[in-house]
Amino acid sequence: MRIVILVVAALVLTGCARTLEITVPQPQVADVPTTGAPTAGAACVDITPPPGMPMGGYSMLANRGVGFRTRLKARIVYLNDGKGNAIALVQTDLTAASLLLHHEVAAAVAERTQLKPGDIAITATHSHSAPVNFFDNDFYNKHTSSGSGLEPRFLEFVLQRVAEGILEAYETRRPARVATGRNDIYGYNRNRSLSAYVLNENVKDMNWDDPEAVFRAVNPALYMVRVDVRDDQGRYKPLAAFSSFSVHATAITPPVQVYNADVFAYAQKDLEWAIQRKYDTPWPVVHALTNGTQGDMAPALPDRGDNLFGNFPVNWKEARALGQAIGGEAIRLFEALGETLTDEVTVRSAARELNIREHNTAEDVTLCHDAAIGNPLAGGAYERRAPWLAAVPFLHGGNVMSRRWIFTNGCQGNKRHLLFSFLQPLVEPKDSFPHTVLFQLIRVNDTVILPLPFEVTAESGRRMAARVKLEFEQAGDNRVKHVWVAGNSNGYFGYTTTPEEYSRQNYEGGHTLYGRYSTPYLTAQLGLLTRDFLARGQVQELMPSWEYRLKTNTFYPKDRVGTGPRQVVRQPVPVRARTADDEDYVAFRWQDADAGGICYHQPLCRVEVKTDEQWVLLSAQGVPVHDDGYDLEVRYLGHLDEGLGQYEVRWYNPVPGGEYRFRIEPRGEHSALVSRAFVYRGYADGQDAKAALVLAAAK
Repeated sequence: MRIVILVVAALVLTGCARTLEITVPQPQVADVPTTGAPTAGAACVDITPPPGMPMGGYSMLANRGVGFRTRLKARIVYLNDGKGNAIALVQTDLTAASLLLHHEVAAAVAERTQLKPGDIAITATHSHSAPVNFFDNDFYNKHTSSGSGLEPRFLEFVLQRVAEGILEAYETRRPARVATGRNDIYGYNRNRSLSAYVLNENVKDMNWDDPEAVFRAVNPALYMVRVDVRDDQGRYKPLAAFSSFSVHATAITPPVQVYNADVFAYAQKDLEWAIQRKYDTPWPVVHALTNGTQGDMAPALPDRGDNLFGNFPVNWKEARALGQAIGGEAIRLFEALGETLTDEVTVRSAARELNIREHNTAEDVTLCHDAAIGNPLAGGAYERRAPWLAAVPFLHGGNVMSRRWIFTNGCQGNKRHLLFSFLQPLVEPKDSFPHTVLFQLIRVNDTVILPLPFEVTAESGRRMAARVKLEFEQAGDNRVKHVWVAGNSNGYFGYTTTPEEYSRQNYEGGHTLYGRYSTPYLTAQLGLLTRDFLARGQVQELMPSWEYRLKTNTFYPKDRVGTGPRQVVRQPVPVRARTADDEDYVAFRWQDADAGGICYHQPLCRVEVKTDEQWVLLSAQGVPVHDDGYDLEVRYLGHLDEGLGQYEVRWYNPVPGGEYRFRIEPRGEHSALVSRAFVYRGYADGQDAKAALVLAAAK
């Protein structure tokens, strides 16, 4: 992520902000009953909001969503070991999770599920095309997206949907078997900050001028927890996977106008559809693929160099190809784990909430008391720079002028403070930054997951995992084989780099808010949490109260009462791709209730094909062509009179040869709306639009 034009954003966007005080009651949780046998449940809920929400990750460069292509989801895997322990692993297609959301969800589900706050981990894929204005602090509510302030309605919406998903997973639990594993896969991510990575004291024989080095200096680990459950006939079939791979979800570039889950959408759904088809499961398969230590991990797309004076165009084809390749690796690992499924299951959790400004010393490491923004934060990361700003040497990460060369002995080291150290607190008060970290450890058999609210670089994650594994070994527990860090979880704090990487002051170092000792401090805290967990058997230490005071804003569309008819505005028309990066599509427009009157998290439209005189859902190469697939994009074009809005659905990569129609799903008292039938022939052989698509005669 990046913060662009900090002064303008801080002074202009917050001028008329309202303040909301939120108190979340801490749940009093009964013990999980002992049943003697493991059970599991899973759910997938849609968290696609209405148009208008600012998209996070690209800061002021980001657009506000006008619709969606690949829906945003929250996927939940509930595990109960039958021994009095249970966990809920939540994956979201969001830029990051939120501590405020975590607290709200924990309070909402505690009574029915007996889940303690530390039993719930809310992770994120780090999509840069998803809303984010739901954080527990003003700084990231202000600067992560192009809109400033907490949007209470978005927070309430995501809270409701995630809580419903956890409850669904809990209520549908069945006898379970579990397998865990890891496979290292290369060629899907690359190190975008190699000049910092090679400074690590343990990195030897790597030349950052070597073009292949970026593909070796990575976290290649694909981790997975596979869950099968018993059906009504007593057979065990696949239910879910909770997995992790480290790659920035930035294959889709800043000009994008619609919400999407980036590369993760394809990797998630390809596994879900393939496994459900193969095993004929009576339930939907859930693939909760989340991010790991993607701090310096870029998607392994063609390297087009840096972008100092403009953004690269949106390329859905590249994102899909990379996502489906990762999905193929996930399918192979899922299948391999079938041989090690067991009903001997142990799940445990440990959690410790700390105000790291007040508790900034762990072992022999002292963290900065106050957060500070470095100059490289304004310039952005390699390939996803802030155009023009990044051309200024003082703002370009890694440039000798972007870091200090004197007065470097403090905890912030050689970070050159944006706006200078004495002016920055006047523009961005120190209390506006995040300061409460939920340190968490979740164990599933031989696997330990470490959710952290940071973008963790690959080497930082290795050091954290090694420390936690060492604590287990020193306690005499040699059963732990896999330890992985799940970044962007339960909140958001920007980045954490190693001290060596920090000294380079690339973008990642400039966005390490609490200074050069951030990774040693976090590593020590995770080690202490692990040690206490092993000694006591249980650690659930929360802040004395959960209270927030946040500036708010409104981005949700207004609720308008529609009095006009639902009807076709324009019949299907073909649109030819303008460049090699674009895709052909067919567009259909209709009018309906305005943006505030439609539930975007429910099915809206599909493409149907005529087969044996019947209209049925079209499936192209195993992928259903509806708005929960890959190729339908829904856009809100604007409001009309009579409380109505105009919409467009685009079918990208249409399949030549068939007779098709668009179907807008029934909603409330409105019946389904269909377009005229059409035959799509495509643009082969230089055909024009009239020849590319032929409408059937009107009836």
